[in-house]
Amino acid sequence: MIEAVIFDFGGVLLTDFYARRRLAEFDALLGWPAGTLYERLYSGAAWEAVSTGRCALEQFWQEAGAALAPRLPADFAGYRDSFCGERLDEGAVHLAWRLRSRYRIALLSNATILLPQSLQDPRLAGLFDVTVISALEGMRKPDPGIYELTCRRLGVRPAACVFVDDKVRNTDVAQALGMKAVTFTDAAAAAPELRGLGLAF
Repeated sequence: MIEAVIFDFGGVLLTDFYARRRLAEFDALLGWPAGTLYERLYSGAAWEAVSTGRCALEQFWQEAGAALAPRLPADFAGYRDSFCGERLDEGAVHLAWRLRSRYRIALLSNATILLPQSLQDPRLAGLFDVTVISALEGMRKPDPGIYELTCRRLGVRPAACVFVDDKVRNTDVAQALGMKAVTFTDAAAAAPELRGLGLAF
């Protein structure tokens, strides 16, 4: 029996395309192919270090972005956070609230120590029974340990959980641990998939 639903944040409850769009505009200013800055900032060793709490935000920025700042508009400095400029996905948030009437709800996100600020949005107030943020735990998806930690904090077995994430590499690990999983594209598609897994809402 399903007792809990675990949601990713970026790309599920939060949009994931505004930052890509703005950074692509910066790529054009630099004469770089679209997507170059996004990959430079949010993949690789520096990003993994800051999103597991192994380096400070300022150290991450010095390694990944500071040298480019004089060549770009002032708002580039905000992109030391991968969620900069993004907005809550109203459909996904509404879906999570509907599920909360019957199930425990957790957040499991690969993110920096800035994520708790985003969670202050009143539309999220009281939604999560458990919040697990990679930078505060020292590990990140797809490390099985962070899924297991989330289940322990929920007080449920992995088999009693459904995991919702936009990345197949993350949902694959959840399924390997015994969870049911939905690879998220949008709320309209996720709702029938969740019902197909036996959830009632």
